[in-house]
Amino acid sequence: MNHLLLVTAAGYIIGHQLADNEKNQSITLGDVHINNTAQRLIDHFESLEIAKEHIIGYKTLSTDDTQNLIARWQADYFTTS
Repeated sequence: MNHLLLVTAAGYIIGHQLADNEKNQSITLGDVHINNTAQRLIDHFESLEIAKEHIIGYKTLSTDDTQNLIARWQADYFTTS
């Protein structure tokens, strides 16, 4: 499965790629986590469509890298509660 880490102005987004059509101006991800550093929130969605024009950068991740990054985000945000 193709896991992507996308960087946007809204934050860091991880999900597995469901659809990416060059004719389409968006990427659809499934099982999506967004790390919104401005609001110090982690949001989880079943799927999310992201406009390619909003993507600042991206990286392909392994499943293990994806889980480790999400775990680090959760530890950073939820240890003080």
